[in-house]
Amino acid sequence: MLISLLLMIALLLVAGALLIWQVSIIFSIEIEDGHPRVRRGDPPKTFQHTVRDVARRYAIQKGRLTAIRRQEGLRLRGSSSIPKEAHAELQAALQRIKVGQKRRKKRR
Repeated sequence: MLISLLLMIALLLVAGALLIWQVSIIFSIEIEDGHPRVRRGDPPKTFQHTVRDVARRYAIQKGRLTAIRRQEGLRLRGSSSIPKEAHAELQAALQRIKVGQKRRKKRR
């Protein structure tokens, strides 16, 4: 009885940790055949254009980029197929934009 209770508590803790981790993901972009595609979230258009340009310049054919909210700010996590120079350039571009805030629509 005690073992099943401890197991249930452990499963609840793991589920809670996974839920918190999923909430911290801001957006995810997947690169297939050199073309980036948004898989999750709503990245700003300027960042999408930067990803497209960097993928073209570094000839990246496949990869995944995930923006994660951390205590020290936004961090970009990339797959191993993305070169370190490209990752550093994309991280710098991510720091320049404001993500997670509502963007105003222009009035006419």
